[in-house]
Amino acid sequence: MPTRAIVVAGAGIGGLAVALAAARAGYIVTVLERAIELEEAGAGVQLAANATRCLDFLGVLDRLRSTAVRPEAFQVIDGRSGGRLAEARMGRDAQTRFGAPFLVIHRADLQAALLAAVKDEPTIDLRLGRTVEEFAVHAGIVTVLANHGGDTEEHRAHALIGADGIRSTVRDRLGGRGAPVFRHRAAWRATVDTEELPARFTEPVVRLFLGPDAHIVSYPVRGGGAVNLVAITTDRRPSHGWGIGAAPEELAAPFARWHGEARTIIAAPERWLRWALFDLDPLTRSWGSGPVTLLGDAAHAMLPFLAQGAAQALEDACVLGITLGEAGDDIAAALRVYEQRRLGRVTRVQQAARTADRIYHLGGPARLARDTVLRARSGGALLERYGWIYRWGP
Repeated sequence: MPTRAIVVAGAGIGGLAVALAAARAGYIVTVLERAIELEEAGAGVQLAANATRCLDFLGVLDRLRSTAVRPEAFQVIDGRSGGRLAEARMGRDAQTRFGAPFLVIHRADLQAALLAAVKDEPTIDLRLGRTVEEFAVHAGIVTVLANHGGDTEEHRAHALIGADGIRSTVRDRLGGRGAPVFRHRAAWRATVDTEELPARFTEPVVRLFLGPDAHIVSYPVRGGGAVNLVAITTDRRPSHGWGIGAAPEELAAPFARWHGEARTIIAAPERWLRWALFDLDPLTRSWGSGPVTLLGDAAHAMLPFLAQGAAQALEDACVLGITLGEAGDDIAAALRVYEQRRLGRVTRVQQAARTADRIYHLGGPARLARDTVLRARSGGALLERYGWIYRWGP
């Protein structure tokens, strides 16, 4: 077995990022991904300054230049009246304030950039069509069993990183590390060509429409050639997966009393994809045991209302890479250091995302009070509310 070998379960954003970080720390990395090919999944991703700083650290940021869009403004809009509640200048202003750019990008374009970097790294072996099923630890070595077309492959390494998502097999096999919690909301996602919406939606602006029990987000992606749309509604169906489709008519009722601009967004896609929203209750002690740990959604899945899911996985990857680079012979001890470096921060972000859920979806007098506060707040203050998130760096 090669010296300082690591197995990563999962080739999503977090899995690819940690493979890069570990390889650059001097490790031989094998990435096991259940998908036969890495296909386009999801829709847009907002990359705040903490996320782009991580991508720069990993050597990936320059690969996004042709596909990412740098927003020039962030607008908060009353979904019912269409009136603007608040606006923050982004672009160079935000980059100067927080020390790194804010970008928006299609998830597939971000994954493609990470994948290209992984393929350029000779010490990373990406193996598709491998489903991690079990692992065992003996004498400091972890043996990982993966199903490949009905056959069982065995991979031996000094550590296993579970980056296999909110329904992580690695977390399940660790035992007692929490289960996903359904939050009775659904995210409806679509990407439409720019000509399908009024021209103003192609502007480099992130728009957040707020209303009782629902909200809508829009921003351009694919170098400005498409617009990412997300609608959040109350929903009692816990079924999950990107493949659950719906027609615009299914979304018409929750937004029937909203402003015409919001209804235009809802009517634009021929088909929406529905994703039931789950998160994990914060873990208080550790994410792993021995030479096994977790990363990204497998460790701390969070609601999307601060757009920090991908960013926190990228942060995990950078911190784990740094910690592995500092490790001596005791890699298990290094994994516990990584977890302690991350636990407090991701717990705070998880809790802030839950708070944002309540604030975004207020109704009645509480909604009016929130809107009054937003109108009185400057653009800089709007961003500084989460400055503690955006200024983080590896």
